[in-house]
Amino acid sequence: MKRLLLSLLLVVMLLPAVTYGDEPAYIFKLSVNGRESCNALPGDTVTVTVTLHRTAGDEPMYAMQDEVTFDPAFFALQPDSLLLHSGVTSSVIPLRDGRQAVCLHFLSFGDGEAWAAETVVASFQLKVLSQSGTGVLSQRNFLVSSRDGMELFPVTTEDSSVEISDQCHVTFESNGGSAVESLTVPWGEAIAAPQEPTREGYDFGGWFANYDLTRPWDFTAAVTHDMTLYAAWQPVAVVASPSPAVIVAIAVALLAAAVWGVSHLRKKQ
Repeated sequence: MKRLLLSLLLVVMLLPAVTYGDEPAYIFKLSVNGRESCNALPGDTVTVTVTLHRTAGDEPMYAMQDEVTFDPAFFALQPDSLLLHSGVTSSVIPLRDGRQAVCLHFLSFGDGEAWAAETVVASFQLKVLSQSGTGVLSQRNFLVSSRDGMELFPVTTEDSSVEISDQCHVTFESNGGSAVESLTVPWGEAIAAPQEPTREGYDFGGWFANYDLTRPWDFTAAVTHDMTLYAAWQPVAVVASPSPAVIVAIAVALLAAAVWGVSHLRKKQ
């Protein structure tokens, strides 16, 4: 009996693992000219492909979205080059940090669609504008949803890059502070922290790798693409000076206290 109970307990403990193994999971992969990264020359046109890989489960596709971002100073999206999987819609939007995003969406109002385990969601072409450096193509706001939209399946991404030279450009956006010169660094090397910028009324709060200042940059990390670092600032705590009326009131109070003290001392004597 004891052995039977232990066996049942073991089965119950294993059930979540079996269920999890059947849960759909996905990877959005970017490739450039069919590879994870590629070399190009200024003026070249490269083809970017977005592929969705299903690594577990076999549910139909109900809803998905992905945004592929790039620097318009490095790449130019070629007009009418977008090719989309059936049912996928797209838009191109500017982002607050100056980049652009190719937004991809799919939504099924019925019973979903049977997508292959490896489905090309979209492809488009970019013209290389930069004369040097490494341009990165990254993804954000990516998700795959269940039929009712109440559950989001596990999703990861694999980004890509285009290398024109083995040099990377690092730009410093001081966000209202004193100017900081850009740097050029060999691919894969770290950069030294520049001299801290200054800004009247603020203390410098460090350099961040994103516009929203949520990812502090580690200056021991390797630089693998052209990028911009953003300065954070914290207002200096200002101690308010008393007004002239307050100063006069304090002086009068101190004088009155001194007079009272002298008078009280004479009475004791």
